Amino acid sequence: METMRSEQESGISQVMRTTLIYLGVGAVLLLVGLLVQPRFRAREVTAEMQQVLFPKLTDASEAASLEIVAYDEELGTVKPFKVVKSGGVWVLPSHENYPADAREHLAAASTELIGLKVLKVVSKSPGDHETYGVIEPDLEKLVPGMIGVGQLVEIRDAAGATLARLVVGKEDRQPAGAAGGNRKLRFVRRAGQDPVYRVEIDTSKFTTSFDDWIEKDLLQLSPWDVRSVRLENYTLSAVERGGELMVRQDRTSRIDLKYDDKDAAWSLASLETFEPGQPDKGTPVELGEDEELDSPKLNDLRDALADLKIIDVARKPAGLSADLKAEATFLDDDAAVASMQQRGFLPLDSGEILSTDGETVVGMKDGVEYLLRFGTAANVATGGQQEGDEEGGETAGRYLLVTVRLNESLLEKPTLEPLPDLAEEPAEEAPAEEPAEDAPAEKSAAEEETSDASSDEAAATEDTPEEGGAAEALKEADEAEAEAQAAREQRRRVERENRRRQDEYDEKIETAKKRVRELNARFADWYYIVPEAEYDKIHLAREDVIKSEPAEEPSEGEQTEP
Repeated sequence: METMRSEQESGISQVMRTTLIYLGVGAVLLLVGLLVQPRFRAREVTAEMQQVLFPKLTDASEAASLEIVAYDEELGTVKPFKVVKSGGVWVLPSHENYPADAREHLAAASTELIGLKVLKVVSKSPGDHETYGVIEPDLEKLVPGMIGVGQLVEIRDAAGATLARLVVGKEDRQPAGAAGGNRKLRFVRRAGQDPVYRVEIDTSKFTTSFDDWIEKDLLQLSPWDVRSVRLENYTLSAVERGGELMVRQDRTSRIDLKYDDKDAAWSLASLETFEPGQPDKGTPVELGEDEELDSPKLNDLRDALADLKIIDVARKPAGLSADLKAEATFLDDDAAVASMQQRGFLPLDSGEILSTDGETVVGMKDGVEYLLRFGTAANVATGGQQEGDEEGGETAGRYLLVTVRLNESLLEKPTLEPLPDLAEEPAEEAPAEEPAEDAPAEKSAAEEETSDASSDEAAATEDTPEEGGAAEALKEADEAEAEAQAAREQRRRVERENRRRQDEYDEKIETAKKRVRELNARFADWYYIVPEAEYDKIHLAREDVIKSEPAEEPSEGEQTEP
């Protein structure tokens, strides 16, 4: 029994020793594992987290410039875009200081950086900048083929001091719900510093698209105010005469249209066609019985005028007045003339300007008339500047010169009433004749007696004058005076009404003149490029404006002639 007990105790000891050995080895392995594996800790709030990245930027109105620099990986080039305030006006240096409608956009961009807080510090190593796409787009430091380059956003104040300088990198695509719903998370870092942060930011505010920063409505007109449209259809072609290269104007048609806003109807005022080589000798043409105006296309033209957008601009050469009259010395400037010709515009010795693809003249109800001259086609590079854009995209456009003038015939002239005639004033009675100075001062006694006797006799024998005669004459005089006074009042009323109508008309003229000056000042310095699709709607040919009515189908039982 003792032997068996001893063996059992020995077996238990052996098992215990083995178990303890395994436990010891396991503990050692666990300790080694803890020492060598990455340490996953519960998230801790550090001093860097929740900090505001740009404490100096506290008020959007302090921002006086915004620069956005993007990197084109395919071309290995940077694309800077800047908007600044110069002389109290917002301009785009990248587009020859074209005026920018920047106040709201700049405020929105600045607001995105005001109070921007760190949600998480994701790295402090410069080696991770490529991974998170926050390499600064500095052309001097970039090498061909480099990836992971971010977008630089810089805001400065009026004194040129930097308020914010941020490199925006890749989007942090966390699983749904991990980032708190629809929050837009990005990896960013402060330019010139190593740490990479996760922040919540809307990068759409940092747009570099030209049309996002300008007044998009080019003509600033209402389609319902259009009253007339003239379509001048002509082209310019080069011909050789006497060994010299000349420019010939090939006019095909001139179409004058009127629009009645009360009836919402178009009408044809006139239509002229031209023979080749005779641009000044038009032949009037009437619509055929089976022809009518294509009102839907004309309505599209009117709407396209109101929706006309700019896709790019170029500065015109000096020497053109606000109404696009070429100064006397302009034609002597070869560079200026070449600038116009390559865009499809030909300045003449007379000061007028012709365009390669005709004109459209638009009259408004306020007396303002737009003259749109269309030049050559142009392709404008788009895309690649914002998220979702296609790289290397282009938009087909058309060069356009715009000028404005006053056309008083567009304003309804006041109807002035004729002034009523005044009643003739009654003639004044002649004063009683004075006695002659040499008449005797006293009558003789005999004469006095005779005179007294005659008076007594007359008083006894003659009737008393009618008392109503004097009253009737007085009444007639009062009525005549009343009529004259009423005529004078009526004349004054007509004069006041005529003056009011004339003043209203004169005020419309002055308002139109002011409008013309303002618009010409806006258009004076620029070639515009507008979408080709909009040009096709605005500049219509004869076949676009006039359509043939469909032939009436014979009614049932009616036979057509063979």
